[in-house]
Amino acid sequence: MTNDEETTVSWKAIQPHWKVWSADDVEIGEVFIPVGDENADIFDGLAIAHHGGPNLMHHWLDKPRYVSQDQVAAIQDGHVRLTISAAESQHLPEHDVPETAEILPEKASLWERFKADLEGR
Repeated sequence: MTNDEETTVSWKAIQPHWKVWSADDVEIGEVFIPVGDENADIFDGLAIAHHGGPNLMHHWLDKPRYVSQDQVAAIQDGHVRLTISAAESQHLPEHDVPETAEILPEKASLWERFKADLEGR
């Protein structure tokens, strides 16, 4: 990956587990989820995870960190480059899920919630 890359893919195409690279060419983690409003086409940023394990493990081992859209330098198919260094990425704030996030209904069983978490809903 080179620093002179340009965005060739829409933010709406970003998928979980895409590689995230720092400005100093270090692979710092993976996309947990893109953050924004697809209906209004508003890209707010990314939630990234440094260890890249199953979604369930993020709650205990590696809470996703928030990267604002102004810290995203380029979006390519399969990876995202940031404007910050690997060292700076270690100090990103935790990603807070917005209040408008989808919440599973009370009637969802524990198994359904667990399965949805594993599938990266």
